Amino acid sequence: MKTHIGRLAVKTVMGAAAALLLAQAASAQNVVKCDFRAFKKLGPSGPAIVSGVRGTMTPIALNSVQIIDKNIAKKILPQGVFARRTDTGTLEVMARLINCTDYPQEVLVRTSFMDVDQFPAEPETAWQRVFLQPRSTAVYREMSISMDIGYYLIEVDEGE
Repeated sequence: MKTHIGRLAVKTVMGAAAALLLAQAASAQNVVKCDFRAFKKLGPSGPAIVSGVRGTMTPIALNSVQIIDKNIAKKILPQGVFARRTDTGTLEVMARLINCTDYPQEVLVRTSFMDVDQFPAEPETAWQRVFLQPRSTAVYREMSISMDIGYYLIEVDEGE
């Protein structure tokens, strides 16, 4: 009887070890990979800032993240952009950014809040420094002061 329980314990330990090795192998395959081509193909799907003179600028999508420096645009991608009303009626925005490189990155991020007519509802926020470890995510958050916010634009610039 003791031999059977001993063998069962050894099999359980070996099974757990095998499961751990499989989990580690699977997580090694889940390293962050970025496809910048798909991101570059995206155009504004909703409201956008457009020029009064056709062809002078590309539309800037509102309620989104705009990477304004081409050096950082090859390194950082927005994974998600979220907004919600607070209990006081102001707007809280959040952007989750991904570092697609094997090196630590530093970016500057700010938000412009606009009313429903795309007129600035308040001054742009101060630039915030966001640090991203290699192949990882970081979160940027900001809150408006005004309650009459219709749109927002989050800008990301190189932090160096």
